[in-house]
Amino acid sequence: MDQTLSTTFSYKILDQSPDGWARVEFIHDTLGRLTKPNVFIPLNHSAEEQRGAIVMQFPAHAFHSRYLAQLALDGKLLVPASPEGKFTYRIDRPMEDPVGLPVETPKV
Repeated sequence: MDQTLSTTFSYKILDQSPDGWARVEFIHDTLGRLTKPNVFIPLNHSAEEQRGAIVMQFPAHAFHSRYLAQLALDGKLLVPASPEGKFTYRIDRPMEDPVGLPVETPKV
């Protein structure tokens, strides 16, 4: 896997039911195909919103696992950058994130 990995995926609806549930195959040139059996497609929405709903249910973790397996086959062992580290966390202010920057909260 010496070349840059493509970021382009495609999908193909294999089966669908009248209530919007479908079996969808997600496809990548290098990482192969994965079929997700329960993808909900809002049939009463526009084509763009339907595509968005399918993409939102994309099995990213499964493809990432395949990517890591491919790297291992190529002899590229991935390890954490550092076995130890430090960060700050304000116990008295739980609405702040681990790096100390305040999380935006909705105004009511």
